[in-house]
Amino acid sequence: MNYAVIMAGGRGERFWPLSRREKPKQFLQLVSKDPLVLETIKRLEKIIDKERIYVVTTDSLKKRFIDIGIPEEKLILEPFGMNTLYAITLSAIVIYLMDSEGSMITVPSDHFVGDVKKFANVIDKGLSAVNDDTLVTFGIKPTRPETGYGYIEIGEKLEDNIYNVKRFTEKPNLKKAAEFIKSGTFFWNSGIFLWKVKKIINEVKTYQPHLVKAIDNLIKNFNKENIMAFYSIGQPISIDYGVMERSKNVAMIVADFSWDDIGTWTSLERIFDKDARGNVAKGDVLNINNNNCILFSQDGVILAEGLNDYIIVHTEDATLVLPKARAQDLRRFLKEVMEKYL
Repeated sequence: MNYAVIMAGGRGERFWPLSRREKPKQFLQLVSKDPLVLETIKRLEKIIDKERIYVVTTDSLKKRFIDIGIPEEKLILEPFGMNTLYAITLSAIVIYLMDSEGSMITVPSDHFVGDVKKFANVIDKGLSAVNDDTLVTFGIKPTRPETGYGYIEIGEKLEDNIYNVKRFTEKPNLKKAAEFIKSGTFFWNSGIFLWKVKKIINEVKTYQPHLVKAIDNLIKNFNKENIMAFYSIGQPISIDYGVMERSKNVAMIVADFSWDDIGTWTSLERIFDKDARGNVAKGDVLNINNNNCILFSQDGVILAEGLNDYIIVHTEDATLVLPKARAQDLRRFLKEVMEKYL
């Protein structure tokens, strides 16, 4: 059987002040009337029965997910965040205990997909191609020298739009990103993965041997005590660094649907239409002689005049004014913000 797990434990700090500790990015209504996590569920329901779609998140957010209509039995709860390797391993164990031969697609909760039909076709292709020995990832053909994404370099072509992965590489500088695009052999790492649950569990045990005993204990006796013991070992680590970059058998499927990782406020200008001056304005905004700005009002009115390349976001209790070029730095700036504003 095929299962889906939506990774929804992040904090989304680069969408402050709209995103807060108690309402992280996956609950924001950024691209439609639905929170991003519900948008993700609706996409997955095109290819996977809703009874086999799960959300992995931290226990502290459980009530908020229930409040937006996600049943508690569809939540896989982490005691605290330890990055994607832990979230994926825990989810894989949950599914393995139900169906040891199951396949599992993992997707982030905060992506934009412009063509749901194409998305479904690509994922279907992956579900047909996955086997007991291969980890599958999905790569997006780059459209710009993006420094905020990881990249995948492809190797041998296996079949139409499916390649062996030569290597994963971390977020490059602008010069290196431009070189990647020029080569034609690099794709953006979408963070969407597909594998047999038994395969990913074994790969984690192979490349993170300090977790073997805790994983085996969880499989033998899945309870809160053993979950806490698993999460108390080691340091936070991503599935990319902990497994994918080390595994010997990884394939990439070209994901030819319109896509965006809604990672910062600047993502919105790639999703929404701009006015004649290149501005994106949402909410109650008086936009006068501004150029290439993003203006987002959740509460009250924004009046802005004569600005170039700025982000302005206004909420009930906080306002952000930031050059677009510094959007990636917002998380760092937040360390200097008083605790009550997070």
